[in-house]
Amino acid sequence: MGSSVRGSDVALVVLGAWDTFDTRDRDAVIEFGSTEYDRLFSRRLRSGLDALAFAETHVVLLEVPCMRPVDARGAAVPALPERGDDTRVAHLNTLLRHAPARDPEHVTFVEGPDEWCGDESIATDVDYRWDGVHVYQRGANLVFETIAPALLAIPIHRS
Repeated sequence: MGSSVRGSDVALVVLGAWDTFDTRDRDAVIEFGSTEYDRLFSRRLRSGLDALAFAETHVVLLEVPCMRPVDARGAAVPALPERGDDTRVAHLNTLLRHAPARDPEHVTFVEGPDEWCGDESIATDVDYRWDGVHVYQRGANLVFETIAPALLAIPIHRS
């Protein structure tokens, strides 16, 4: 008898907070938004997506939210301005939106709450994101209420 790898039916992948920065590849620093950065980000993303597809898991890539970082007590790092740069966030989302084109049977891009970019009263409320980046209870609820219909619409292909 052979063995097979079987993963979960659906995996929600949440990226972005650390991806708004320049990155390293071996000893080189790769500038955010450069062609080299885009290739490296996409290659690393594809590697993870391929591993999940191998495990027969459908991957949902969650839109990177606009972030409004603030210095917060207990945070491991200070508010980092790159995270609050909506053009960087939009660039990451462009890269993520391209991923399903290579494997639409196993990868879906899902938009998150519009409020992160469009409603400053919510986007800056620390009851939603305690440091302006990482969701807290109300923020998690907002995300799940927003994406639940899209998640439930994903056809699951079982072998």
